[in-house]
Parts: sequence; C-alpha cells; structure tokens
Amino acid sequence: MRPELYVVIDDRERPPPELEGLIGYIHFGDLLRRRQRYVDELTAAAAGADDVIVLRSSEDADRLVRRIEAVRGDTLWLRLPVISAPLDMGQLDQLIRKMRYALEPILLAPVQEDDAPMVLFPRDAIDLITAQPGKDRRSHILRLADEATQVDHNVDFVDLRQPDALRVFLSGATEPRKFNNLSAEAGVFVKSSQDIAKMKAEHDYFDLAPAHMQRFLLPTFDYVESDDVASYSMEHLRVPDAALQFVLGTFSETHFGQLLDQFFAFIAARDPEVIGRQSVRQKGQEQILTKMQTRLKTFVGTAEGAHVDQMLKSGGVTGGLADLESRAVPLIEAALADHMCDHLTFSHVDPCLSNILFDHRIGLIRLIDPRGATQREDALMHPLYDVAKFSHSVCGGYDFVNNTLFSIEVDADLKLELQRHRGGAPDWVKDVFKTRLAAEGWDYRQVRAVEASLFLSMLPLHLDHPRKLLSFALIAKEIIEELEGSA
Repeated sequence: MRPELYVVIDDRERPPPELEGLIGYIHFGDLLRRRQRYVDELTAAAAGADDVIVLRSSEDADRLVRRIEAVRGDTLWLRLPVISAPLDMGQLDQLIRKMRYALEPILLAPVQEDDAPMVLFPRDAIDLITAQPGKDRRSHILRLADEATQVDHNVDFVDLRQPDALRVFLSGATEPRKFNNLSAEAGVFVKSSQDIAKMKAEHDYFDLAPAHMQRFLLPTFDYVESDDVASYSMEHLRVPDAALQFVLGTFSETHFGQLLDQFFAFIAARDPEVIGRQSVRQKGQEQILTKMQTRLKTFVGTAEGAHVDQMLKSGGVTGGLADLESRAVPLIEAALADHMCDHLTFSHVDPCLSNILFDHRIGLIRLIDPRGATQREDALMHPLYDVAKFSHSVCGGYDFVNNTLFSIEVDADLKLELQRHRGGAPDWVKDVFKTRLAAEGWDYRQVRAVEASLFLSMLPLHLDHPRKLLSFALIAKEIIEELEGSA
C-alpha cells in the first residue's frame, strides 16, 4: 500500500524590510501571478496530493503538528516554503505527483540560506515546522539535507527574499490574452499570435514612434511571420508591471509621484498632428463615442450581454445597459465639445497600469503592448484617450477587477455594489492624480467621461471572463453618477 502524501504550503514568513517598497508588508503567498494569488497557484499544482495544508500563523502550525502526531499509517509530508518559488507551475504539478513514491527524505532544490522544499517523514516534518526562522531552521534544514537525496527535475526554484529573484518571479506574472503566446529565455521576451496583423502592428510601432518618444518604449526586433503565426522579440526586463504594485498597495506617495512624473512626461512627448479643433472633435466622436455605441450593440446581442443587462435591471439600474449608455452619451459629448485641442497625438492607446513596467528605485518606466501601427496615421488618437486609459486604472480600479480582486455585494436596498480588494486604492491616490491632472492642464471631468466609455466599450472583449462583465458595467455606473452629481 502506497503512503499518503500531504503537501504543506508554508506561508508564514513575511517579506524583509528591503522588499516592502516593492510588494508591501504582505504574505508572499498573496503575490499576484496571472490573475491568481501565488498560494492558489501552489495549491492547484498540489492537486495530486491527498491533502494540501496552508500555514499562515503559529496557530496553523500547532494544529498541523497535532494532526501529524495523530495520523496512523505511512505518510509523507512535502513542505513547500513559499519563499522557495518554482518558476514552472506545470512542471511542479508533475514533480509533486512523483513524490508519492519517495522511499526516503527528498530535497527538491538546494538550500537557500535557511530553507528548502523537502519531502519528509512525520518526525522530521514536525521538527522543521516547529523550527524558528533563521539559525534554528537553518540547522534543521542542513541536517535534513545531509540525509536527503536531491532529485533531478526541470523545476527551478528561486528565493523570493532576494530582490533580483523576486523580480524574475514577478516579471512572469502577466497573463497573456487568449490569442497570444509569451515566452522568455536568455533575456529575450518573445510574443507570438495567430493574429498576424496585430503582431505586425505591435512590432512596427516602435520604429514609427518619434525618437523623443522611444525612451518610454521597449524596442522590438526579430519579426518573424509564417502562414499562420507571427512573432517578435523584446528585451526581457525583470521589472514588475505597475498594476501589481498598485493592487498590492505598495505605492507610497513618493513612488506614485515618480510614476506620475514619468507618465505625464510620456503624454507630453506624444507627437502631435494638427488638424483643427473641429476635426479633433469629429475624430473623438469616431474613436470614443461611436466605438462605445457599436460595441455595446454587439454586447447586448450576446447571451452574456442579455444576462448582465437583466442583472443590472434587477440590481438597481432600472434601464440596464441602455440606461447607462443614454446617460454616458451626453457626458462624453460634452467632454469632446469642451476639449480645446486642435491636434491628434501619436498614442500608445492602452497605457493602463498592467502595460507599464515601473521601478521606482531608478525611475524606470517602459510602456508595453501598444495597440500598434504599420503607418503613422494608425497611431493618431484623440489626446484624451491615453490619459483616460491611465485613469481607468488609477481612478476606476480596472486592475483590481482584471486580477479578480473584487466581489459584488447586495446592499440594504437590494442594489448591486462593487467591492474592490481591501477597499481599492486609498483616497489619496485619486486626490494626487486629480491635482496632477489639473497641473498638467487636463480637465478631470473630461478624462472621467472618456473613461466611462472605455469601461462600456470593453464589455464584448471580455466574454471569456463573465464575472468581470458586471463589474465593468458597475464601474461605468459609478463614474456616471460621480459626474452627474458634480455637474
């Protein structure tokens, strides 16, 4: 009879002070990767075990020790310290399944300072679980490592307490859209897709951008095209995107100010195309208002759209999506009419926080994943568009929803209410952003009106994530109510 295998995910250790500026004072297991918490990724990878236990406190550890002591029969205990992070979760799943057949203690990776993932028999598992971090745990780990066999496998583990290792781990945290494939090797990031026109436009965008804009972008190279797929390459910067830092609450006012400095420097660097104020207004109608109306028409014709519409009507939006559209239109029209620019700008088109790599230590910012262009005219957009895209992360909380850090509650009046993780961004973030908008010459109401159109426009693009659809509609409702209330 084979022994039972239990996986212990040990998430008790908190980040050292030097990492708090990057990820905050959280459990390592709460780090976000591909729209999942890291601890949830580990739990899913351990599905082949008889049970998975997550430790987050000394009380959790005490309960586990009592459980190990009470278990009868042959058991193996695979302890996975979250600070020893596997870079390939798919391979980890296979590795864990093999550990059921271990005949002796197994070391899955070399010891990193005072810890390592190991398969242990009950008595040794208890000793390690009750050891104190630091010298005590290190002495137990080194003793057990001497007695254990280190297995060969294809899973690389990194120590998340090391800043460079943490950046490597987080740089693989962004989930590609369903039509894209991403890979990184030897410092080169390769993006491929069957949407050949899209890959061509993204690759060509950098060369079309004027020189004074290129410092904000990642150079693209090695474009390759075949009959059914295209790809291009970029440098693989080991820098987390700003969205991860934002939703984890790690931005201080100083760091957020640095991000705003860099973002508005990019906005100021966008190449203008003077076409006259009336023509700019007309382009805004096409690129912002008409696009929203066209996409909403598409969305309400889907089963998902009909369901969201009914839920909104039942949850406090009497007229559903049609009501949101009719209220948004005059706000957007007023924003476009009042905007005084006489030029379009060479735009990124999607500078939300998840498309911004940012390192506050050196003030580095790089905008990735532009909509792209194969000729200059393709990248010319209404000046408000890029600013509204940034605002829909900062003010709208797009990245909380995109990373599934939200819930939808029913209030005392049976109306639907969106709740962001930990209350969303703190109030000072929006206040600082509003102040900076005004200082840079942008009108907050105009930006937010265009932002409302973005949330409604993206509805048919996220049919593969139904929970998000209702959230985006509720955010649009929040913006509309704010603008109506301040008119």
